Order: sequence, then structure tokens, then C-alpha cells
Amino acid sequence: MGTLIRKVVTRSMPADAKIVTRKGVRVAQWKDRSGKKRTAEVTEGRDGSLRIKTEAATWTAKYRDGEGVVREVSTGCRDKQAAAAVLKDLTTQADKVAAGILSPTDVEIADWQAVPLSVHITDYIESLKERKLNAERVKTSETYLNADAAGCRFKMLRDLDAAKLRKHLNADKSMSAATYNWHSKLWTAFGWWLCGKRLDGNRPMMTGEKRLASNPFDGFGTKDEQADRKRQARALTEAELTRLLDATRKRPLTEAMTIRTGPDKGLPVAKVSEHRIPKLQRLGRERALIYKTLVLTGLRANELRTLECRDLSFGDVPFVSLRHSNEKSRKGSTVPLRSDLAADLREWIKGREPGDRVFAVPKGILRILDRDLKAAGIDKKDSDGFVVHVHALRHSFGTHLSKAGVAPRVAQAAMRHSNINLTMNTYTDARLLDTAEAVERLPSLPIAKDPPRTVAPLVAPKTGNQGKPGSIADRSTGSIADGQETTKPRKTLGLTGFVGSRDDKIRTCDLCTPSAAL
Repeated sequence: MGTLIRKVVTRSMPADAKIVTRKGVRVAQWKDRSGKKRTAEVTEGRDGSLRIKTEAATWTAKYRDGEGVVREVSTGCRDKQAAAAVLKDLTTQADKVAAGILSPTDVEIADWQAVPLSVHITDYIESLKERKLNAERVKTSETYLNADAAGCRFKMLRDLDAAKLRKHLNADKSMSAATYNWHSKLWTAFGWWLCGKRLDGNRPMMTGEKRLASNPFDGFGTKDEQADRKRQARALTEAELTRLLDATRKRPLTEAMTIRTGPDKGLPVAKVSEHRIPKLQRLGRERALIYKTLVLTGLRANELRTLECRDLSFGDVPFVSLRHSNEKSRKGSTVPLRSDLAADLREWIKGREPGDRVFAVPKGILRILDRDLKAAGIDKKDSDGFVVHVHALRHSFGTHLSKAGVAPRVAQAAMRHSNINLTMNTYTDARLLDTAEAVERLPSLPIAKDPPRTVAPLVAPKTGNQGKPGSIADRSTGSIADGQETTKPRKTLGLTGFVGSRDDKIRTCDLCTPSAAL
């Protein structure tokens, strides 16, 4: 059994309320919007402000659950009969738990069904933040979940459906396989989180609160990213990279000096103040150094964006130290630096604080790169549809490692890939690899030439060696017993019937005579 109660709550004092004392109790008097007089007992809030006591608008069910604990649950009903129906369901559920028909976990799951999906998504995103995942990745995950939920019309947990999500994702024809897989893995991970799966270090454990009995997106599946790549990255050649860095370094000042309108439109003859010139030159150098660092280290844009001066080491072997919170794999890695790049970075951060960012990587870096490519005379997309973008600089890093003859396993370690196929296939542009040069590096395998042989010495018999008509006894070893001769004639085809011995003596066939040699 249970009861229905209206809980007493407090709310702020009405603006026109008058406070009077009745039988030692302070009471507030005021008129509501309809002009009806209202009264309520006055109390003090936690901050000392005056508030009024009033009954809640909805009924609360008070009952004893299946484990014998007294609980108060808001029914959300203003009507008492509707609230009584809710109370009946709760007490029936408690009886089933007490009888062992339902488990407390089943009841917990049932309670979560009334919570909007948006609340579950918010809780999930907060759990990602608590794990200190990359902020950009967490933000993207939140955007994808909310956008997909709106597109699929998922409002409650009971609405979650893998078929609807698949139809929604496939409707976007411009979505690449990689992006599709991100959505797929995100919703699968969210489904497991709803089922109570949590990570203890790297070990998944079912220790969280259970909001769903099973994951509706388990086995959702992914697409082949290699077979369906919307934007295949193009690695830049060494000559193109040199032109890009040179054009990038000059472009800020050149654009500031370029006339935009009038008869001198397009000419770099505009006056630039003396104090602005060094700023523009420094901006151009920073952008060029950003590109150079991306190409020679293989860092991702977000990894470079979060890089701090303290993460650079310029010892005997200079390197970059990536913190696990900023790296994509969340492992934390060290990335070696070329000596010339280390010298550039050492000069660049001179006088900075350890916690300062190495580069101010703008959010519009892709748009800036497009303009730098145009200034360098480099096409963004080639005839095969391969595209140059910021992440393509990482592809250039992997390609030039292979082009330099670096062993695949070493290249995989430099790229920080868990799968060598990703290094060799996705991040290596085979079109830049010089296969002809590679073939020339194969070992030389010479074949000795046979000594020259003339016809006359082979055909002419030696003096005193008379040809004898008839057949030549076959003295070759085989199935015939040693010392045994055969008189079976040997078939000959002109000059092809020579039999050579180990001491290079030549025996003539039965067609050769001294007179024939003459």
C-alpha cells in the first residue's frame, strides 16, 4: 500500500505581498493574476530571504519498494485519480521485486525510461569530459549525437533504433565512409554506456548505472574507408613543399601591399607602416613553420594546436613530447625532430614561458592553406581527384618516409599507427614513389658469357683420327652395366649429335670423314 501527498515547497515572495501575524505565525497576503486573494505562511530561505510556503502542484506517491525502503516519487500528475494509477503501478512493481519476479536492476531501468534522451546525452558527454578526452573530439561527439537524435526523432530511450539511424546516415550522400564510421562507433559506445559499461583504465567493466537492458546499436557495422573515400589526400612533392613554404612566408606582407581597387589594382605598391611590417613578417614565418612542423613530424592539427613550449626538448636528440590528453590515441608519445626544424623551433620560442602555446593555430587554417596553395601556384585538387588539405601534410610525411627508403615498421612507429596497413596504404601516396629508382637499387646478378667457339675446330677431326663407318658404341652410364657395349645405332641429326667429354675431346659422328673435313 502507499499514499498520495502534496509536498510543501517554498517559492519567492510575491512582489505586492503584505506580511501580517496571525496567532504568532507570519502570513503573506497578496492577489493573484485573476484578482483572487491568496495567503501563505512565511519562512526564511537558506540565504535569509523571505519566502512563502505552498503545496506542490502535482501529487507525490509515497510507498515501500521491493527491498523495504520507503520512497517518494513524483507522479507528475495534477489529477488525484491519475496519480493513484501511477501509485498502483509502483506498488505492483514493488510486490514483483519482493516476490523475485523482477530484479532491482529491472526497476532501475524502468525508471530511466521516463527521462528525455537529451538528458542521457548530456550525462554521457559529461562522462567523456571527466575522462579528460580531447575537448574538440568531445564537442564533435556532442554535436553528432544531438544532430542524429533530431534527424531520427529520438526523444526517449524507447525510440532508439539502429535501422532508423542507418537510414538517416545513408540519406546524406556527401558523407564519407570515415564520417559514417565515426557516427556508427559513437552511437555504439553511447549504447554501451547506457547499458552500464565503464572504462577502468583500459578495461571495460559493467560498473555503471544501467539505463538500458541491451545495446540497440550493438553490431551496427562500419563501411570500408578505403573503398569509399570522398576526399583522398594528395601528398606534396619536395618542390611543391619548398614553393609552399616560400609563398606562405611572403603572403601576409605581399597581400598588405597589394592594391585592391583602382588603376593599380593587383600591384604590390601600397604603403605599409613600419611598425606593421615586422608583425606581418612574423605571421608569415609562423604559418610557414606550422606547415614545416606538420610535414616533418606528422603531427595532427589539434596536436600541434595544443603544443606548449614545455613539450619541446632540445637535447642531444631533440623531440616533441605529446601529452596523452592531446594525442588522438591517448597514449602519450615522443616525436623526434629533424635538427634544422629543432633549430627553427628553438629560435621561435625564445623568451616564451613554458606554458605558452608554441603556435597560434587559427580555426580557419584550412581556408588559409587554400590561399597559400594558390599563392604558390599549387592546385588544391589534381586530375585524379586527390585533394590537398591540412591533414594531407601528414600524408606527405608518411609518403616521404617511404620515398626515402625508411623501413615500413619504422615508418609505422613514426606515424604512430597501430596498423601498418594504414601507414603503407592510406598515408603513402604511391604516385610519388620512384619505382624505377627502387628497381635500380636491387642487387646486380651478372651472368658470365660463354667463351667464343668456332666451327672449324669442332668439325675437323684430329690428324690420324680416321672415321669409321657404322655406329658408335654408346658408353654413357645408365641402365647398361659398366663395361658393356651396345651395337644399337644412335640416331643423329647432322651436326647436332656431338657428345662432349670432360676433357673437351670431341668425337665425330658416323657421318664425318677426313675427306668431308677437307
